[in-house]
Amino acid sequence: MTVVIVLAFAFGVFLSYDALTASGAPKPARRRVVHDAMASMLAAAGMGNVSPRQLGWACVVSAASVGLVTGVVVGSPIVSAVALLAGAYVPVAVVRARRQARRKAFRQCWPETVELLAGAVRAGDTLPAAISVVATRGPVLLRPEFSALAADHRVSGDLLGAMERLGDALGDPTADRVLTTLAIAHQVGGRELGRVLRTLAAFLRDDAASRREIEARQSWTRVAARVAAASPWAVLLLVATRSSSAHAFDSVAGAIVVVGGAVATVLGYRMMVALGRLPDEPRLVRASVR
Repeated sequence: MTVVIVLAFAFGVFLSYDALTASGAPKPARRRVVHDAMASMLAAAGMGNVSPRQLGWACVVSAASVGLVTGVVVGSPIVSAVALLAGAYVPVAVVRARRQARRKAFRQCWPETVELLAGAVRAGDTLPAAISVVATRGPVLLRPEFSALAADHRVSGDLLGAMERLGDALGDPTADRVLTTLAIAHQVGGRELGRVLRTLAAFLRDDAASRREIEARQSWTRVAARVAAASPWAVLLLVATRSSSAHAFDSVAGAIVVVGGAVATVLGYRMMVALGRLPDEPRLVRASVR
């Protein structure tokens, strides 16, 4: 019976998602905002080949799998429903973790990249030639991206469009700063591009160092938030492995305890993480290059 309830709930989640993402009628503005946010998150995580619809399917499959396993092992519909909702968030959490790791890696590479661009410009190279220098001698993480930028420019002949497409593919706020600076220099010209790039490189290096120091000091906040959020649910799973204890949560009072604990865990974790999080830089490339 528990398995049937969990599968029925998972099927309801699937139907709700399919109704929200079905094509045909024009999408409401709210759905377009959610779609764009998911696409931007996937691009920033280096998963631009994954569509928001596929991410939604991954959430549905993860929710059904976690809910089904919990229902079989624990046998409590209330605990299984909470596990189902938690499983639906797992793919989103993975994408967010990859986005943060990718942004941190890019943040370490951009100062060297901008210094290479500044050195090439100071040596008399054109902007496309300076981009080719980064594609061959720049940081390993950014070489494929700048190689794609140089190839896109050779094929299309539109440097601004190529940089815009690169900014969309990277989804990185620091990349937006660099690409915006290059786009403005390409549009208006001038002899100060080398000095501007060197100043930008120094600023990016200082910003990365400051962020590393702050994140190191605030790391205990994240660890404490994760431990505080995971501990009661680990105890719940241990208690629920006993059939007599698991069915205690099937009552109204037990459901209130589980649901209230889930809400308190989510709110408390989000508040603790928010206190220890540095503000994300805004995206600039779409507003500037276009």
